[in-house]
Amino acid sequence: MLFKTLPPGAVVGLFALFACTFTALTSEVAPVGILIEMAQAFHIREGQAGLAVSAFALMVMIAAIPLTIMTAHIDRKRLVVLSLLGYVASNLAVTVAPTFLILCAGRLIGGLAHALLMSIAAAYAARLVPQNMTGRAISFVYGGTSLGMVLGVPGAAAIGHMVGWRMAMGIMTVLAVVLTICIGFFLPPVSSPVQVREGLPAMAGQRAMRIFLVVVVVDAVFFFAHHLLYTYITPLLLAHGLSTGTLSIALLMTGGFSILGLWAAGLVVDRWPAAGLLGSGLAMLVGMGLMYGHILSGWMAVAAVGLWCIGYSAVVPFVMSGAIRARATRPDVAGAAINAACNMGILLGSAVGGEVLSNGGFALLTPLSCAMVLLGMIVAMLNPAAFPRALTPAEEEG
Repeated sequence: MLFKTLPPGAVVGLFALFACTFTALTSEVAPVGILIEMAQAFHIREGQAGLAVSAFALMVMIAAIPLTIMTAHIDRKRLVVLSLLGYVASNLAVTVAPTFLILCAGRLIGGLAHALLMSIAAAYAARLVPQNMTGRAISFVYGGTSLGMVLGVPGAAAIGHMVGWRMAMGIMTVLAVVLTICIGFFLPPVSSPVQVREGLPAMAGQRAMRIFLVVVVVDAVFFFAHHLLYTYITPLLLAHGLSTGTLSIALLMTGGFSILGLWAAGLVVDRWPAAGLLGSGLAMLVGMGLMYGHILSGWMAVAAVGLWCIGYSAVVPFVMSGAIRARATRPDVAGAAINAACNMGILLGSAVGGEVLSNGGFALLTPLSCAMVLLGMIVAMLNPAAFPRALTPAEEEG
């Protein structure tokens, strides 16, 4: 077992945080699977219904860092519970919303909860384990996001198609309530990172801050590169010969591959960060490159997307642990910065990708995405202080 040396309480805590990230990711992107039904219910275009998704991501990008700083004095476990209650309120508002405006307001509440929970999850996991296991703990906890893509999103879409999108969101509300109760009982408490109630978090010296900023930039570039192309994965796979009826199976498979990426990252993130991130980037680069033109078709194209998703999912533990390891600021603020950078990459990637696709098609969009992945790899490899070739015992223990 990955955490066989940990006390039972810490293991239970990591599984509880895994469940939290699963719920968070599913709540964030579930509307993607029921977008058509939502648009029909409110008599709006699908493009307008997409605001339910972008409003969530925009709130995360804006609120992650300031909200994390403002809540620094609050007990960590209580903060997790409050965040989950935010998901409950958000999903409930979406479930019963009489107008699309109220639905979007509910999504904004969810964005605030997401900004906070996903920012402190990594720091919380880091406090449950010895410092030489920080990367593995983060990798495991964020595995919930991959499971959310594999099971949560397709599940919400299937329920929405069978019994209606409101029922799908209602079930997610009930699950969030159950998880909140379980977290209240089973998540081990950890100490707050600060003892004061006012002021900004202390920042380290210029070198530490430069290292930290490099990690944040690398994170944003990789997320931007991924969402440039992956936002439009459905038409991309259709262009490579996949039938409409097999798309859901294909997306389920590629989501499953993401779990492999997190598992592989967990094996090396606390030992060889540079090699691990380089391998992640190469997997993305090769997978994306094979989607150019008609090099592959059908299920071979799905396999290429799977390779690409393995690399993408593996990036998260490297940047999250790298941001914390830089010690430029508190671990929760570092997590908030990574969270904000991820959502900035998602928003900009989706928007720019749409424009490029409309004007130049996949013939331009695919190589552009590859070029951005290469840029992220180059920046990371030129900064060994941010992504060391190997971590010595002193670096691991802090």
